[in-house]
Formats: sequence, C-alpha cells, structure tokens
Amino acid sequence: MIKLIATDIDGTLLHSDHTLPVDLPELIHTLRAHKILFSVASGRPYLTLKQSFEPLSPDILYIADNGSHVVYQGKEIAVHAINNSIIKELIIITRELPRAYSVVCTTNGAFVESTEPAFLMELEKYYVKYTVVEDLTKLNEQVIKYTVCDLNGAEDHSYPHFLSYQEKIQLSVAGFVWLDCMQKGINKGTAIKEIQNLYHITPEESMAFGDYLNDLEMMQSVYYSFAMANAHDDLKKVSRFETTSNDEDGVTTKIKEMCNLT
Repeated sequence: MIKLIATDIDGTLLHSDHTLPVDLPELIHTLRAHKILFSVASGRPYLTLKQSFEPLSPDILYIADNGSHVVYQGKEIAVHAINNSIIKELIIITRELPRAYSVVCTTNGAFVESTEPAFLMELEKYYVKYTVVEDLTKLNEQVIKYTVCDLNGAEDHSYPHFLSYQEKIQLSVAGFVWLDCMQKGINKGTAIKEIQNLYHITPEESMAFGDYLNDLEMMQSVYYSFAMANAHDDLKKVSRFETTSNDEDGVTTKIKEMCNLT
C-alpha cells in the first residue's frame, strides 16, 4: 500500500503554462482521507511553495530548497544549513562567470546583489520574497541553499566551475538556468528518507515523480519511481517506471491508478 507520494513541481506536476492539474485539489483531499502523505519536492523555497498551494497547504508536506527545508502543517521537520565561509567562496566564483548571478537562500527569504532585469525576471518566477543587498559576502544569515542563476545555461557553463567543491557541498543542476548548492549529502532523496523514518514508511510504500537532475536521489529513495515522459534522459535511467508528460497530467493520472482512486 502506498503511504507517501512525493512529486517535483516544474516540468512534473505543473503544466508548461504553469497551471496545476484541475483534479489536484480533490485528489489531495482524497489522499489525506486515505492517510496517504502527499509531498511537493522542489528546488523552490518553502514560502513560494506555500503560496502556490494555498488553500491546500495544510494537506501538503513541503520538501523545499531541494531537501534543505522540510515543513509539514507549519512545523519544521528539517533545516540543513551550509557553512557561511563556503558560501562566500561560491559568491566570488559566480561573480567571475558571465551572465551568472548569486541567490542566497534562507528559511525566511532569499538575498541577491544584482538588479539585472533578465535575472530578476527568472528569480521572480520562483521566489516570492527576496532582498537586494550591496554585498552578499557580508551577509550574516543561516543559509540553507546557494543558487546560481546562469542565463547561459547552468549544466554546461556554471557547473564545471564548481566541481572542485563536490567534497564540501551537494551540487545539483535544477533546471536550464539553475545550479543549486546544499549542505553536503542533502538532497530531495535524503529528505524523503527523513520523512520515511519519521512516519515509519518503507521505500516500497513510497512513490515519487520527477523530470530533472535534482530529482535523481529522490528516485533512488522510493520503489515506485516515475520519470515523466519529458524527463532528462539521465533521470529516466535511474527510474523504475515512466508516466506521461506534465502536460498530460502524468502525475495525477498515475497516482489515481496506483492508489486505486479511479
């Protein structure tokens, strides 16, 4: 019996026009009635996720910032911070990269130092609360994620410059322009395992959906791992199953089928 369902948002649950499946609200309420935990697992911060899923928030378990921040019913289950000295080094590297911009993430909002319009346009798609500061290296906050927004493409342009930090931080390409850096060993998969341990749920009782490289570990933390038809080829390789695309409601359709809710 399925007891935990986790789904990525962008390219997975959301349609390409950024709308949610029309049957999602009813499905989430039905899952709760069946005592099945429904989680959204995203690189997006908690504040953005909470706003996006109002008024369904009480029924949703949030895995935010790629597993660095886990919240359920208003209570924090996990918060994983990064050493601030490493953050300063990453900021300095990013400043040297063309069309790349730093985003320093905390549990109460993000901080940036650039007001470049093209960057802010991308930022505001995913961050509902951010503050512009003069110098991010002087910031004194508990940082749970550091993100590079690379308008030239994160996987090919930014990622290679941070490979030397793989022993210190968790690197994850989260989208075409996004490279996420978390505490070493922290990702969506570790968040799933924390939830499984807390609620005594096994991998065989868990299901997950994803489309991109920051979903890799999440696929490996559950038995019922579903890559979207539109997923990155590397994600399909580690997933046991596949479902239809985000624009074909692949997530909600498969949940109904697997949980006998059709």
